[in-house]
Amino acid sequence: MFDTLLPTKLYLPSARPDWVERPRLLSRLTVNPQTKLVLISAPAGYGKTTLVTNWLRQLEGVPVSWLSLDEDDSDPQQFFRYLAAAIRPLPDTQNSLDQLLQANQTIPAKTLLKALVNDLVPVSAPFLLILDDYHAIDSAEVDGALASLLDLMPPQMTLVLTSRSDPGFPISRLRARGELVELRADDLRFTEAEAAEFLQQTMGLTLLPKQIAALEARTEGWIAGLQMAALSMQNRGGDLDGFVQSFTGSHRFIMDYLTDEVLAQVSPDVQAFLLQTAVLHRLNANLCEAIMPEAAAQAILEQLEASNTFLISLDDERRWYRYHHLFADLLRQKVPAATAQTIRQKAAVWCAANGLVEDAIEYAIGAGAWDTAVPLLAENGLTYLFQGKLTRLRRWYDAFPHDLLVQQPRLCLDYAWVLVNQGEKDAVEPYLQAAETAAHGAPDIRAVTAIIRANNARAFENLPVMQKEAALALELTPPDRAVARCTALAQLGVVQLMTEAGNLDKAVSLLEETAVLARQSQNMNTAFLAGGYLGLAHLLRGEVPTATAVLQETLAFATGQGLGQSPLLTYVHLGLAHLAFLAGDLDAARQEIAQVETYCRFANEASGLLRSGMLLALVEQAAGNTEGVALAVEEVVRTAVSLKNPNLAQQIAFLQEVVYQPNPNPAQLEMARLVAAGASLAYAQAMAQPEAAPPEQPLVDPLSERELEILALIAAGLKNSEIADKLFISLNTVLYHNKNIYSKLGVSKRALAIAKARELGLV
Repeated sequence: MFDTLLPTKLYLPSARPDWVERPRLLSRLTVNPQTKLVLISAPAGYGKTTLVTNWLRQLEGVPVSWLSLDEDDSDPQQFFRYLAAAIRPLPDTQNSLDQLLQANQTIPAKTLLKALVNDLVPVSAPFLLILDDYHAIDSAEVDGALASLLDLMPPQMTLVLTSRSDPGFPISRLRARGELVELRADDLRFTEAEAAEFLQQTMGLTLLPKQIAALEARTEGWIAGLQMAALSMQNRGGDLDGFVQSFTGSHRFIMDYLTDEVLAQVSPDVQAFLLQTAVLHRLNANLCEAIMPEAAAQAILEQLEASNTFLISLDDERRWYRYHHLFADLLRQKVPAATAQTIRQKAAVWCAANGLVEDAIEYAIGAGAWDTAVPLLAENGLTYLFQGKLTRLRRWYDAFPHDLLVQQPRLCLDYAWVLVNQGEKDAVEPYLQAAETAAHGAPDIRAVTAIIRANNARAFENLPVMQKEAALALELTPPDRAVARCTALAQLGVVQLMTEAGNLDKAVSLLEETAVLARQSQNMNTAFLAGGYLGLAHLLRGEVPTATAVLQETLAFATGQGLGQSPLLTYVHLGLAHLAFLAGDLDAARQEIAQVETYCRFANEASGLLRSGMLLALVEQAAGNTEGVALAVEEVVRTAVSLKNPNLAQQIAFLQEVVYQPNPNPAQLEMARLVAAGASLAYAQAMAQPEAAPPEQPLVDPLSERELEILALIAAGLKNSEIADKLFISLNTVLYHNKNIYSKLGVSKRALAIAKARELGLV
């Protein structure tokens, strides 16, 4: 399901044997056990990556994980996917981050960070994690995760960042504690001696000391400026003094001037090649020849690399390259917009034909080649959604002309899912309407818009819309579309759980069927959602042991899938919070509620946030914390503004009446707890009446209430299909329960089960 990561981003760049040795800087990079972060921060062209590369080559036996970053890695899911790949070669690493990233859902960055730390803890030897070009990251989530990493990472780990600017998280505390090693532009500038070695040894120039001193002074030791100057001088002949004196000014003016000088020194063919290929993010010979069929691309690339013309190899086979970012930026300024557009169009066609879909989409959108971009996105958009590449998808869709986007049903649906997963549920409806209009009533499109509307309605407790849209989605979805069908069934089950006119038995039936079908179809999102609501439904029926089993099993199942931190477990944690509260463990209840709140704020899940706030008010009341009660109620009232449940005002008024009483009676407390689990006031009032305890079962593993119900129908002579109809569940769900019943009774046949049940007094 997942696309292949670019291995070139994980390769340690090659170190040139003729590059300048810089012992004064290498000595400062000596890492001791106290060092948590090595930061090399300077503008472009100061040799940050080259310095780190040469340093690492000298660290014999030290495991290193390398990751070169670009702007697409601002997407937290992609960032951590690459991190998982980068740390994989380290000895003794675990794979919980890899497993977590297999979910077709968005996971909070801090959750992914915890998995990363768990994977790194077993690595016993000291090791380095290098993040090159960290300035490319524009994500508060990633910044926050790395800040947490510096607090949580194992002592044998050191994080190394190269960046054009300081990271978006505070480093002053690390500096004060002596846990930071930092090098900046003033440190990285070439000294006159280093400039002499570079110009003479690396660039092959023979210069007088005064000429070297003048160049070093004019460039202020700026390595990129010296390199460009050297390239300009290599074929100039004898008038080097005149050249040295001919450029002054800021770095930008120097670079503009030197770029022109470099282009003037190469052949027209190479000059044309540089200008045409500068538009490309990365290049190989075949791609370049698709842009310039007449070029001997491989030979030119090898020539450019050999002559130090700002070309960086991205792999050991010398197949893929990129230009130095600064050099590429300057070259691109010289390419006319129309020419750049044509180049990107050609690159998009070549990349699409060669399976580089993301590159093809990037180039097509950059060129405004919408006829190319639309089918690529329509075919691959869901894949990127499942991979959690929401930031990238959002950027692509936002680049589309609005009038064009709303004419594409598939793209509108994918964009709507992006908005849902980014918590912008309020912005979804216009794109659903656009998809329906553009599709002219096509049932498959209408089924998806109904599922999205039902899901959004669930998050805001808009029960009438939820019922209507989920029922329509179920009607329009073919029987073989299990993923979509179980999603619709889940919404219908929640309606039955929460509405005043709901049937809790039917809710349990629908949610049980959903859970089975979701697991069979690998729809983990819905499996976790259904498991949480099913646990709450059993709690509302007073079936605490069954609720406990369902919630714990759902969490264990998710953990076994590597998805134990999925936000879709929101309602599992809400159920576990209720269990902790019932057991009198207020601290455990608070912890579970805090987890619910984190997930709900991340996903804009207003219903879960409101219900967890209601429970928190009861927890704080039980603890005698009047201030905590007031804060919890205040948050409930604030959250309720965005919800659509018409009965909510009455429920909140009842909650306030209960929690602000000095000594509320047990029945009122129980009613309030049931409301906090999602029940209507009428149902809560009916359930709060005391009932006789269920009879004890002489079994090691007692039958659940549902299993006892099915066992009674078996004993009454009903066939499996008749049981399914009576309980509003599927035949597969009946067979699933039958298997559990036989196992617990220690029998293998229906007749034996009836006999054993009668012997034990169960029927």
